[in-house]
Amino acid sequence: MSIVAYLPRLGLFDRTVRRARHPQHRAVDEVERQKILRVGADFLIKGLQLQLEEQAAEHHKVIARIDARHAEVVEGLEAQIAELERRISIGVLAESVVTETQELSVEEIHRHCVKPLYEAPFATVNPGRVTPSWARTDTAPATP
Repeated sequence: MSIVAYLPRLGLFDRTVRRARHPQHRAVDEVERQKILRVGADFLIKGLQLQLEEQAAEHHKVIARIDARHAEVVEGLEAQIAELERRISIGVLAESVVTETQELSVEEIHRHCVKPLYEAPFATVNPGRVTPSWARTDTAPATP
């Protein structure tokens, strides 16, 4: 038998067999499928919009808390600055009052009140130790 004899049996030239294997595209079914996909996409978009709105509301709450904390910190720092400024002004006023009412100048105070360490009453650690002559202030100068 030749190959041409087998062709009808294979169904290559038979249109009924061919249509059964490959059904034609139906436009009505495709339209319905696209409508269903569109409704599903609309629901998905609405769900995403709700999530975004919830996230935006939560974001605004967090920003409000951060702003409130920032305001508290700024108020605390402003209070500290005001306290330090008050202390400085009190110190400046006290210093000016002392300098105006002081009878002795700063140099005189240093000359009369501030002594070298060896002249201090607590300078002699060993009471039996003799103070050097150059450090003695209580003795009269030697006369020749």
